[in-house]
Amino acid sequence: MTRNKQLRAVLLAALMVFSVFAGSIAFTGSAAADAEGVTLASSSVEAGPDASVGVNSVDETDGTADDYYVWVDVDDDGEYDTTEPLVSSGDPSSFTSDLDLSDVSAGTYNVSALNSSTSLSGGESADVNVSDALTVTSAAAPDFESAVHFTDGDAKVEVAFDENVATVNELNVTTGDSNLTTSLTGNDGADGQIIANLANVETDDLEVTYNVTDASGNTATGTEDVTFAPVYVANESNNTAYKGSKVAVDAGSLGVDVDVEGADEDNSYQFSGSTGDNSQIFVFDTSSKELDTYNFAIGGANNASVEVRDLGLEVAVDDTNITTDDDFEGTVSANAGGRSIEVVALDSDGDEVDDATDSFDLNGQGEADFNVGALDAGDYTVEVTDTFSGVTVESDTVTVEKAADSSSDFATNVVTEQVGDIAEITVTMQGTDEAEVMIGGDDFGYTATANVTDEDDDGEVTLLFNTYDVNSGDTLVADGDDEVDSYNIDTEVSTVLDAGDYDLEVSTGGDADNVGTLVLEERSTDSQAVWTAPTGDADDLSEASDVYDAIENSNLTQTDSVANGDVVVHQVVATGLEGAYEAEMLADETNLTIEQTNPGPNREAKVLNDSAATVIADGENDTYFFVYDLDNVDATRTEFYDEDASTKYDVEDDDAFNATFTVLEGDLTDVEDGEEVSAEYEVVAPELSLDADPINVTASADQSVSGSATVAPGTELTIRVKSTGDTQPRFLKTGSAYVQADGSYSSAFDFSEQKSGDEFTVTVSVDSGTADDVSADGNVGDVQTETTTEETTTEETTTEETTTETTTEETTTEETTTEETEEPAETTTESSTPGFGIAVALVALVAAALLAVRRD
Repeated sequence: MTRNKQLRAVLLAALMVFSVFAGSIAFTGSAAADAEGVTLASSSVEAGPDASVGVNSVDETDGTADDYYVWVDVDDDGEYDTTEPLVSSGDPSSFTSDLDLSDVSAGTYNVSALNSSTSLSGGESADVNVSDALTVTSAAAPDFESAVHFTDGDAKVEVAFDENVATVNELNVTTGDSNLTTSLTGNDGADGQIIANLANVETDDLEVTYNVTDASGNTATGTEDVTFAPVYVANESNNTAYKGSKVAVDAGSLGVDVDVEGADEDNSYQFSGSTGDNSQIFVFDTSSKELDTYNFAIGGANNASVEVRDLGLEVAVDDTNITTDDDFEGTVSANAGGRSIEVVALDSDGDEVDDATDSFDLNGQGEADFNVGALDAGDYTVEVTDTFSGVTVESDTVTVEKAADSSSDFATNVVTEQVGDIAEITVTMQGTDEAEVMIGGDDFGYTATANVTDEDDDGEVTLLFNTYDVNSGDTLVADGDDEVDSYNIDTEVSTVLDAGDYDLEVSTGGDADNVGTLVLEERSTDSQAVWTAPTGDADDLSEASDVYDAIENSNLTQTDSVANGDVVVHQVVATGLEGAYEAEMLADETNLTIEQTNPGPNREAKVLNDSAATVIADGENDTYFFVYDLDNVDATRTEFYDEDASTKYDVEDDDAFNATFTVLEGDLTDVEDGEEVSAEYEVVAPELSLDADPINVTASADQSVSGSATVAPGTELTIRVKSTGDTQPRFLKTGSAYVQADGSYSSAFDFSEQKSGDEFTVTVSVDSGTADDVSADGNVGDVQTETTTEETTTEETTTEETTTETTTEETTTEETTTEETEEPAETTTESSTPGFGIAVALVALVAAALLAVRRD
């Protein structure tokens, strides 16, 4: 019997029963209406342990109340098998359970439905089979798409996956071992976007570690880098960015199209992109973009822009060829100060070198130095990153070669110096610029160890060892640009070392490379001499080279008499004082007393204020100069100069002084009352004189005006020759002269334009000082023969050459001048004026006789 005939028989029987017991009753349950179709919640489902699909409804027409069964016909036989996914509902339009697809592999399947009054146990045939109603795709975990760190006022990292994420098992944003995530948002399974909230914007390299599961139960795990976009723009906003940085363009929702266009008419850049299905951030990389403004159309509307500027980040290396003993150093600069910078060394493969990094902030000028340390042999660059913008720049290649085997030695194996002086210990180096120097040792009761660096790369360092101040922060220093990096002293000595031979050792690491000896001899106080210089020259003497230059130029002369108002220089030769001078202790160890030797009866001697003297040291030559100007020094009549004395005295003409330099008993000498050297000088009146009065010249060039002076050699004089009487035309001649070592001076004048009989006055004055002017009259006579003139010139030359005459001779000359001054003017003129010799006198007498005869 067919199924339709069976149903008709059942219906007829039922009608007969209902007509007997209840009349006309509608059929409600003894037979069910057929299911005619099935509608699923989705036609495609991804395979997985949690895979399932909902049933929206089963189509039927007569509204019968039997249960409706829906299953996936996995084996495609049209019948229900107990291993096939099955759901049921008494309401064909409402199924509260989903078909469990966890055991269904990928493929396309029919979906069957059956209206039945009894539960299915297997083998039941479907009322309807919907062909290819469900596709189960292959199982796949969520794929990571992007992670972007940005700030819209709050620091965030947006993490996007390629499908909806149902469960976030773990999601941490980390730097190193630190988890920076404070909370997560957007992890409700509605989409594939997850927001990790951070406490602060981070410029370090970040990573995101995740463990997420999709709706089918497929789990994805991994760790990915985070892109840092320091610049943020959104709808109705604009910003600036340095070229090389990344811009986070916030579209406000997922899956939004973003178009970018350069604003300048010469900029042809255009790009059309998207945030991505599960992201709202579009990242705009400015690295290869021109400097310009870029406009963003977000979702079709032009409503955001960013101006790309040049940070000007640059890096320069100090040297492109170094050794394994040298540090890799250079300079970083930018167009903005205060930027945070990271520097990392890269090898020839572009890989980062372990522990070869540096980080710092640029100064206000946008500059800073870097040092990534010493590297193994090879070729390297450094990559410099502005940490906030992400802008990077790479340096030139630096070649590092293996350093030669290092060694060190002493330039002189025996260094000799006197106790208290500064010993110069020169160390030479090969294959290195660093060495360790040891002075002394346990057997000497004194050990000093210094680490030195050859900063100027000349292969040597001169170590200056102060043997007076042997246990302080200034005991050991390096000469010039070199450096003493550190030193250690082990001793109970507090000031001066004893005389003796001290061991020296030098090494470049480990055992000593070479040894030497420092010989410290006993010191001595040797001599004193007095020198003088012109008034005012004390200001020009500030260091030893100035003193020696003045001596060479005859502006500083050794003497035992000094003109009042001139400069006095005491030259003291003594060893062992250099260290005290450098330690600013010379005044505590020595004393200079300048005491009058001719005070006169019933008067105490004057004592000059020695503190007015400037001390100039030439420690290398054990010489010290004490310089003062007699115009600027006063005195007291006390045993020692008393600053607080009520009466002060000036230095006067004819005062005589004894200067005693004393090295006091103490650290530098154990001689009772100290060691002394003395020198004397007399103060004389500053005076000028002329060699002749009157001064007779001829009407020719190179006529000499000469004289002598008591002021210091080197004093500049001004000589003026001015016409007098009836001389016509009037004239004024000016010349200058310098006082010579013997006190003489001279200056040549041109009288070739004058005529015989012209008269003049000569005035000589000092340019600085208190010496009174000296004057004398003069006459111009006839020019003598060339022979006579030459002889006169020779005589003048001879006079100039006699600058080495003794003081006695000079005194004799002065006496002669005085006698000439006392003679009648006519006699002086006749005896000394060139051109008025015996022959001329005879002619004059003959002429007078003839005139008398004529008158008779």
